[in-house]
Amino acid sequence: MAANGARYAYGMYTIIAGCGRLGSGVARALSEKGHDVVVVDEGAERGCLGSGFDGMVIDGSPVDEGVLDAAGMRKADLFVAATGDDRRNIMAVQMAVELFGVPKALARIADPDLERFYRDQGMSTVCPTSTGINQVIATIQETAIAPLDGTIDSNVVALVAPAAWVGSTMGKLSRPKGRRIIGLVSRDRVHGWEPGRIIRDGDSILLERGSAS
Repeated sequence: MAANGARYAYGMYTIIAGCGRLGSGVARALSEKGHDVVVVDEGAERGCLGSGFDGMVIDGSPVDEGVLDAAGMRKADLFVAATGDDRRNIMAVQMAVELFGVPKALARIADPDLERFYRDQGMSTVCPTSTGINQVIATIQETAIAPLDGTIDSNVVALVAPAAWVGSTMGKLSRPKGRRIIGLVSRDRVHGWEPGRIIRDGDSILLERGSAS
């Protein structure tokens, strides 16, 4: 195990599918923190992991049951599917959970709609596209709503409170169809859902796509 970096209470046995920038970066980070890491990918080479990686590299398909078994999937604490193919990642996570009983499995899904669908089905997912969108929006709106600190979601919009809303409380607002109120921005401060908070002139209401709450 690598001696660098802080160690956790115990070392996780982690299998990572994908040897690209994301997969190799996660593999190096976990290896440096003292975890046992196995990287599985077609054409995978140790050179792509760098000299600081002291785990195992297996050249094989991450959706091949035999390859995953050989990688030690039956004893894995964590599986991360981080190839460049969304559907392959989804299939790999499904295999890890359903065939091998891995307690924690995470899929990288670049398509936001596909990621949202599988997240709603209960799959643990990461969407680099949505993350990038959020970071860009956060940078653009940094001055207006800096307290959000990069947590803006692409499904969230900020609506300047119309005159008819000023003086009312959040709980009494008439919500636009297909949206639910999740908070507001008032005088450069972000507030969560507070039914009794009074709307002031210049406030922005944060609306998220979804059924009205």
